Amino acid sequence: MRFGMQAKFILFAVPCIAIFAGVLSFVTIQREEDLLLRNATQQGMGIARISAVLFTNARIYEDLGMVDTSGMSDYLDYFVADVMRLDTRIVYFMVFDPEGRVIAHNNLREYGRRHTDETTRTALAATFPTVSRQDTANLGPHLDIAVPLSIGSKRWGVCRIGFSLREMYRSLDALRREVLGISAVLLLVALAGVWYAGRHFARPLAALTRTMNDITARGDLAGPLPDLPRRDDEIGTLQASFMWMTRRLRDAERERLRAVEGMYQTEKLATIGQLASGVAHEINNPLGGVILCFRNLTEGGMDEATRRQHIEVIDDGLEKIRRIVRELMHYARPAPLSVREARADDLIDRTLALVDYTLQRRRINVVRHVSPDVPPLAIDPDKMGQVLLNLVLNGADAMPDGGTLTITARRAGDDVRIEVQDTGSGVAEEHRERIFDPFFTTKPAGSGTGLGLAVSASIVMRHGGTLTLEPPHDEAGPSDSALFIQTPPAQSPPAPEAPSAEASPEGCPEAHKGACTDTPPDTTPHAHGGQHAGQDHPAGATFVISLPLARETP
Repeated sequence: MRFGMQAKFILFAVPCIAIFAGVLSFVTIQREEDLLLRNATQQGMGIARISAVLFTNARIYEDLGMVDTSGMSDYLDYFVADVMRLDTRIVYFMVFDPEGRVIAHNNLREYGRRHTDETTRTALAATFPTVSRQDTANLGPHLDIAVPLSIGSKRWGVCRIGFSLREMYRSLDALRREVLGISAVLLLVALAGVWYAGRHFARPLAALTRTMNDITARGDLAGPLPDLPRRDDEIGTLQASFMWMTRRLRDAERERLRAVEGMYQTEKLATIGQLASGVAHEINNPLGGVILCFRNLTEGGMDEATRRQHIEVIDDGLEKIRRIVRELMHYARPAPLSVREARADDLIDRTLALVDYTLQRRRINVVRHVSPDVPPLAIDPDKMGQVLLNLVLNGADAMPDGGTLTITARRAGDDVRIEVQDTGSGVAEEHRERIFDPFFTTKPAGSGTGLGLAVSASIVMRHGGTLTLEPPHDEAGPSDSALFIQTPPAQSPPAPEAPSAEASPEGCPEAHKGACTDTPPDTTPHAHGGQHAGQDHPAGATFVISLPLARETP
């Protein structure tokens, strides 16, 4: 359970006030009890001392023979009865001789009886007045006050009175009720004051909290800022600081949005410029030949063989332009995938069958290995076949003097990993980060469009997989390179469609592993096995061999 500031303030203040009121009440009652007890002791001691003086004088008169024994007894009895009548707080009054016999008592039946109890013996032995607090069933709480009957060393006994404390305790109970009642009233008043103070101090903070929650709920700072009441205390300073911070954040957010929009526009223009430059470069070469041949044809004056040769050049140039435009459109608007179950070994075998003659002519030895635990794949065999064909042709072009092309398929956890590796000169370090960029190629002019690997990577990404370039095994230089296709098996559904295009067999031969790079790395679908936005399942991120650029990609 969460408590607001007002509730916390009340929960803190109420126990403090209650403890203070309780301690104050206890101290007041305790001090009043001590005062009443001291007052009762003084009153009882005063009566006992006066009585002791009278009894001492009477015993002196008796010793001098001025009064007889019977007269002395009557005098003492009358005095005791008179004192008991005048002060009802005295519950007993007795006078003892030095041997502890009663010579005067409020109860005549006690006359002549000898007392040997501890209190009497202590009183007879004492040379000064003693007071003890006692509580008996028949007398209740009372003070036992004993005053010796003596002058100097001469002792005639002791005078003991019992001074009742019942009246004192009745007064103390009344005082206790009064103090507790006053404390309760003061506590209620204090609680009301605390509640009001908490509400008064928490209200502006609650308003500030609501304002902050409103801004948080909106998720932006574009809305109007509330008009909080002005205050001259610390809360007012907090409000002013919050409003200032909010305005600064709103201004900073506006600047950020403008900067992001500017960067977005700049990036779009740069991308458009890059694409336009690539398209213009690729189209310009065949277009120049077409224009030249067309002008020669319009001028005439050539034989039939030359005329046919010019027409073939025009036809080849226009076909190349049409192919470039088609690949670019496929890259921007990919055709839907026709996903079905396919086996990795069948896919590899069909691809190798298509290029078997080319590989033999170029003296390239093919090593094929498919692990028996590779499950069927949920792919579009035609599209994925184009990807594999493009990688194989690129690997072959990377080994103009022959070499070894290794194709491996194995299971890596929940993914299937297909590796295409050549023994060419490798991809230069400065080209690795651009391998999958559209229109990037290091092949000679007219040898490729630079769309091969970009299209291939997009097709793999649309299948929920990744296409990445592994660094060369020899750190001293690019002795070889390898591209990996990592895709989930047939149990996993393909990822949502993303822009791509069909791979062309005429993609850059060096782009993926050989000395020539046809396309640079597209960081969107190939970042350290990263998953493209919109994919529904992992793209084998854990099982892609790391690449410096890939490790930095989120």
